[in-house]
Amino acid sequence: MFVELDRRSYESNIFNNSDSNIEIIKSIHPSKEFTIISHGFAGSKEMMRQIAYDIANAGSNAVLFDFIGHGSNQHKLVNQPTEITGTTQQLVNQLSNLIKFVYEKFGDEISISLVGHSMASDIVIRASADKRIKSVVAISPYSTGITKDFPKDLLLVSGQFENHLRLHALQMVKIFKPEVKENTEYADEKIRRKASFIDNTGHVSVIYAPQTTRIIIDWLKLDNYDRPFWKTQIGWIIIGITLIVFGMSRLNANLVHQNITDLEDRRALRKLLLATICALSSGFIEINLLPIYGFERIAIYFGLIGLFAYLSSFDYQITKLKIHLLLWLKLILCFGVLCFLINRYVGSFTLSENRITAFIILILPVTLFCLVIEKLIATSSIWVSIVLRGLPIIGFSILLILFPEQYGLMFTTVLIYILYFIVFGYIGRHQRKKIGHLKVGLAHGMFLSFAFAATNPIFAL
Repeated sequence: MFVELDRRSYESNIFNNSDSNIEIIKSIHPSKEFTIISHGFAGSKEMMRQIAYDIANAGSNAVLFDFIGHGSNQHKLVNQPTEITGTTQQLVNQLSNLIKFVYEKFGDEISISLVGHSMASDIVIRASADKRIKSVVAISPYSTGITKDFPKDLLLVSGQFENHLRLHALQMVKIFKPEVKENTEYADEKIRRKASFIDNTGHVSVIYAPQTTRIIIDWLKLDNYDRPFWKTQIGWIIIGITLIVFGMSRLNANLVHQNITDLEDRRALRKLLLATICALSSGFIEINLLPIYGFERIAIYFGLIGLFAYLSSFDYQITKLKIHLLLWLKLILCFGVLCFLINRYVGSFTLSENRITAFIILILPVTLFCLVIEKLIATSSIWVSIVLRGLPIIGFSILLILFPEQYGLMFTTVLIYILYFIVFGYIGRHQRKKIGHLKVGLAHGMFLSFAFAATNPIFAL
């Protein structure tokens, strides 16, 4: 409620451009300052919204958009991530077109600054070759495009725990002034640079920290603005989702406690370990039916784990599945509500066009995987259950290492899997005791497929 009320206090306009939909959040008072804010890899404009609101409060119009292949943008990324002339140039061109659009829409007398996080730190630096750009802010920065005199106005912001990126940022200021220190501005008649770090933050938390926007606002010479506690949207979002997840997990009373034997634990571990090892053979399977990259490989890997684990569980018969419709629909409703909230307040979590194709190819094998693993977890102790959850993603990480060209761009699958079971898995654990592991497995199969399809970036084959 607090987040929604705060968001409704801002005035936004949506514009259609050839590469993406553009949202412009108006400054709280008339301004010719515009700040274009770019998200990182596997992110979306929703992750940068807090920074946008803070900048709008400080006196600049804030511009949000989704990069190609991310969020609600359905265009496909060029599958050349290691080449400057490939994926990077495609995203630089998109941002350059957006800059051109804003100038054409609002006139040449406006001033534009660029803010980019992670992957976008390199994109905004390269796009600032447009000499009309006033200033560049790179958060969690890494770029080979920085030289002694380019960009001319550059702020580099890192999280305290991003040691490698902090060192890189400092080196990028040292090529201008060799004696530099962090959190100190250095400037001459033409160049202005600063490498800063934000206390107690990492690669993601740095974009939500109030200190980050204070440094950016100060660097852009906007009005002095401090975000009050009640406007810290990510704080309310985390509190709200935590309470919702906890509440949903407690909807059933009189939960049954099962006594699990060591023998059952060992059997479950052995079955899933062997299934995961066998599923590593998916790295040698070449199937390219879809026009988009990587989703078939996710489907084959998780499908093989489900298949091999099922074949080793002769007592497990899916034909015994009986749906208690009301209870199962309640679980689906709980998961659906969470998906809606995550999509609206955290990041893109919707299906359209290419993502629908990805969802269709994923749902059967991932559901088989979830059905089998829920069966194994239902007959395992809590600590063994945690290991069973972790084994499949450890196997996928091994595939990332052994077959980087085939799996590398889908590395976000690891994070999606972990976050999914931290949130949805907690609810499923409690619901499993009431409605059974088969219904929970079906729900997990549906929504885990949804999570993979909705959040992984879309690359061309």
